[in-house]
Amino acid sequence: MDLQRVPDRETLLEQLRRANQFTWLWVALQIVAAIVLAFLIRWGQVLQAPIVSIGAGIFIVGPFFSELFYLWGQKKKRIEDIKESSRFGEFDKYDLQRLFEDTRTRLQVPIEKLPVYVVNEKSMNAAALPLGRLFGWVNGIYLHRQLLHHVNASELQSVIGHELGHYYRFYTNGSRFRLLTLILGVLVGVFAVQQIRLDGILGFIVMSMISSAFWFVSGISMGRHGYAIEHLCDDLGAQVQGIEASVSSLMKVHLNAEIQYLIQLEVMALNANHKLLTPEDVAAAIEKATPYGYNAEPELFERIQRELKEKSVAKQQVSVSGFIKYMRELDEDDEDFKDELAAQAKLVNKIDRLDWESILDDPKTVRFSLPQIESLVQMILNSPGKSMFRIPEGGQYSDGIHPPIAERILYLWKNRNSRTPLVV
Repeated sequence: MDLQRVPDRETLLEQLRRANQFTWLWVALQIVAAIVLAFLIRWGQVLQAPIVSIGAGIFIVGPFFSELFYLWGQKKKRIEDIKESSRFGEFDKYDLQRLFEDTRTRLQVPIEKLPVYVVNEKSMNAAALPLGRLFGWVNGIYLHRQLLHHVNASELQSVIGHELGHYYRFYTNGSRFRLLTLILGVLVGVFAVQQIRLDGILGFIVMSMISSAFWFVSGISMGRHGYAIEHLCDDLGAQVQGIEASVSSLMKVHLNAEIQYLIQLEVMALNANHKLLTPEDVAAAIEKATPYGYNAEPELFERIQRELKEKSVAKQQVSVSGFIKYMRELDEDDEDFKDELAAQAKLVNKIDRLDWESILDDPKTVRFSLPQIESLVQMILNSPGKSMFRIPEGGQYSDGIHPPIAERILYLWKNRNSRTPLVV
């Protein structure tokens, strides 16, 4: 890996500027096309046979709304509604409010009543949802509770700064009009089916294929510019308290993902032959037994094993007829599941991981100073074939939008002294 190949801040800002240059024209064309199609479609026919049109419409627009309703239905609270006695690691509600306001002031983002939620999630993550006035009920910054238990104040500010970047500064305009593109896809599908006079299952298939093409088109901009956006948001987060806090928070998030992945894989493998516990039972036990703010991997493993034992005992107390029914439902899927676990274990065992903990003063805290980040950068550059964490390619944080952790660290290091303002 060569540091010269890592993009400059100026390059990414220009890439995003060009991506958004003619968005207004693309949006205007979609609106005009939607209006024209609304006039051309014979709505009487749609009402006479609505199943095809409604089914295909749900097929394309449904995932968009299901994700919104999932976020809306999460167990979460706005910071100001949190109980006075509640604490999340070293933070209470007033600490969170103060850190958020300080971050917003430092980054000079617009002053508005932006909701900030604490979500009862046991993965270390955060998210920003800027969906405009139409979906204002889900807009805001979402901080997972597990994250708050593992980071310090400066690291949390870097995370908040990153999410404010998503909300206010770094995005593709087309992605914020994605619903318009999906609706246009449904209208094109309805019109096409009417023109070629198809109905029934064949009409549904044709409509679904056309609508799926628009779903693909609606995601092109994020797929093409996702890395640039994530780098720039990391960069903005580093403007709050320095790259030390940003790199430390990134490494903590990915280390947590590694621990959860490896424990889940091990627990699933140990219980793959269990006569009573299903994979769903094991996953539920892992979720329930994982505490907020855990530190020691062996301690977490023991908690999960205790939870599985209790669940197994409870299942043994069911009736004989219930057990027989369960055994009859077992099929070849169980063997497929075991084979999948074995394949994942082989992938993990082949991963050559960097021993980056060796450069830390205290590996348990995962906190980097500037000289230690420089050592980490050299370690990455000198060992291009090694991985930062034992998570196979295609696992968590390998979604085609978030750059690999090594690239994010190299970008922050290369651009730490850039004088180009972080604006688009």
